[in-house]
Amino acid sequence: MRTQLNLLREFLWMLLISGLLFCCGKASAQVLPEYSAFPSSSFGVQLGTQGIGLQGSYSFWNQFNARVGFNTVPNVNIKYNGRDLQLNRTSVYAIADWQPLYGQGEWLARKWYISTGVGYYFSNNLYREGIGSLPNYTIYMSKVRPYIGTGLGNIHLFKNIGMRTDLGWYIPTSSATSTYDDKASKVSNGLRGLLPGLNSAVTIYVKF
Repeated sequence: MRTQLNLLREFLWMLLISGLLFCCGKASAQVLPEYSAFPSSSFGVQLGTQGIGLQGSYSFWNQFNARVGFNTVPNVNIKYNGRDLQLNRTSVYAIADWQPLYGQGEWLARKWYISTGVGYYFSNNLYREGIGSLPNYTIYMSKVRPYIGTGLGNIHLFKNIGMRTDLGWYIPTSSATSTYDDKASKVSNGLRGLLPGLNSAVTIYVKF
């Protein structure tokens, strides 16, 4: 009889300990940090120097993410140095992201990634009003551009809404040309720098 009581006590103790371990383990799992800089999949709106557009993403493995999207610049005229400017730009792109510090607990390690990809511009030109003896002209910039960049991702806003930020460069693959042919180099020199390919953007997305 005593042996049976002892066995019953031991069994009850084991149940109690197992229950405590289960509860503690569950609580620990709930407070573990989210290590990935990428949602499993998402769809959102992007706004930045390349224009406004839509972007979809899909995370594969632990450290890698793929994105596709398009951007367009609204057809608006702006004044620069007293002259009218009009940018005509519409593009699609495919980007792969890599999170180098995946698995580390620091905030930056859990959010930071680097990117590479390619963009294709259906249109990528700038109309500029002439001045004096210089006529109106259009500058045409390269359409196929490799991309390099970096960013912060999987920034929680509320519920299943998140944000990512990007900073990078769509690298030109050819020199700019102009309809003002006899002085094309003069009007296109400024477009060989960083500004036309600059990608500084914020994406607000829904996680799936």
